[in-house]
Amino acid sequence: MLSSSVAFAVVIALLLSLLHLNHVDKMNESHAQAISQVISNATSRFLLFDDAEGLTNSLQYFRGIPELQHIHVYQRSDISAEQQLRYFASFNREGLAPIPVRIELITSFSGARSQANYVEVARPVMIDNEQLGYIYLRTSREHSTQAVWLTALASSALVVLTGVCVWLLSLRARSKLMLPLDTTVDIIQRISRNRDYSIRLPESRLLELQQLAISFNTMLARVEQHLERQHQAERNANELNAELERQVQQRTTALREANAELIETLEKLHQFQRQMIENEKMQSLGDLIAGVAHEINTPVGLVITSTSILQDKLELMQQKFQENTISRKDFERFMEASEDNLSLIRRNIERTADLINQFRQLAMDQFAEETREVNMRTFCQALLRSAGKRYPALSDIDVHIDCPPELQITTRIGPLRHIFKQLLENSMLHGFAEREHGRIDLHVERLNGKQIQIRYRDDGAGIPESLKRRIFDPFVTSRRRQGSTGLGLHLVYNLVTRALGGTIEVDSTPGQFTEFSMTIEA
Repeated sequence: MLSSSVAFAVVIALLLSLLHLNHVDKMNESHAQAISQVISNATSRFLLFDDAEGLTNSLQYFRGIPELQHIHVYQRSDISAEQQLRYFASFNREGLAPIPVRIELITSFSGARSQANYVEVARPVMIDNEQLGYIYLRTSREHSTQAVWLTALASSALVVLTGVCVWLLSLRARSKLMLPLDTTVDIIQRISRNRDYSIRLPESRLLELQQLAISFNTMLARVEQHLERQHQAERNANELNAELERQVQQRTTALREANAELIETLEKLHQFQRQMIENEKMQSLGDLIAGVAHEINTPVGLVITSTSILQDKLELMQQKFQENTISRKDFERFMEASEDNLSLIRRNIERTADLINQFRQLAMDQFAEETREVNMRTFCQALLRSAGKRYPALSDIDVHIDCPPELQITTRIGPLRHIFKQLLENSMLHGFAEREHGRIDLHVERLNGKQIQIRYRDDGAGIPESLKRRIFDPFVTSRRRQGSTGLGLHLVYNLVTRALGGTIEVDSTPGQFTEFSMTIEA
């Protein structure tokens, strides 16, 4: 188990290092493009005046950039109706061999891209929307790659060392926790082996073991007292047969005391059971609150982040405006960033509102409507037509309704309508997410005068085995990354059992079918 944890931690460290390496590559490409922009601006006047020698001397000033390896400048010339590139000037770092002419490359490539040991950039040289030529340059990425891998190795070593330390600390903590328990077990075995009920369990610093010791010592005292009474009764019976009636009365009294103790013990047991039920309720409430907080935290966090980014960009634009250094490109970038961030804020606020609406649906009091009579077959057909407008893909699903035309039920229509809508939504979003065709069977029948049974079945993807036993729990879903909250079937369960006073069961085989069987009062 420890080796698996350490291996997992090392893999995580390596993945983070790879992500860091990718980030460094992006930074190298951005840096190379910035250098190419500077060189392009410095090159334009030499191309315009056809001064190759001056450009060659000017390119020597860029030797102060250590990662810069090669620069090629190509001039565009007009021949007939076609435009061609020709070699114009270059710069090669001292100690590096010159590279071949890259005319064929730059005609099909523009921008920056990373290779094994270098980053190459191709950029056109422009003056007043007129293209004078191209520049091609290479920058080294050797030092940044070495630094990233050294960081990855150091992180992996630190993770392994931390795992070993945690393991050693867990062994030490376990030995301290198990010592009092081993002592307690040894004393109990000695009591059972020697039948010496005068032995008592020692006090413990652990609250649970201390409570166990108190209860066990109380039981030993009562057993010892009971044995003493029995011995005394036997002596009295042997010595004083005449006092048999008194002995019988004494034992009757002892029996009453034992019954009283038994009743008291049962009462304590019931109290402990009620306490356990209350603890489970509080734990479920805590899980629900934690789930709600987790679901809402993500969109709210994105809104806060986007707002902060937008605020920073706005402050930067205000500063440039006050300094009178704002350009058209800066303003366009600001407008694009503002549009993107505001769009992200709007989507996440809508997502938060949708989540809150789904949480509100968990309150059963919204379904506290009066019961009324409805024809079940007509109700199902109308509900199916309404669902078809919301899910156009439902038209490709073969839906069969098996319900007697004369079946009339008296129930709360709101909860029942929401149950069917949620089951249809689950089939479309989960069961038939990867399929274009399928089949849904809806079977309704009356079991007796007061109950009806509803069986809803689709031949979709089914429920994964890992989720089948928790399918009605809140926040359980297999499509969380697609935006599902996992509250749909939890609400269905509450509506069936609480709003309609019925029962619900699920049966599913992955890849074959999913069937919900409900029995409600109607």
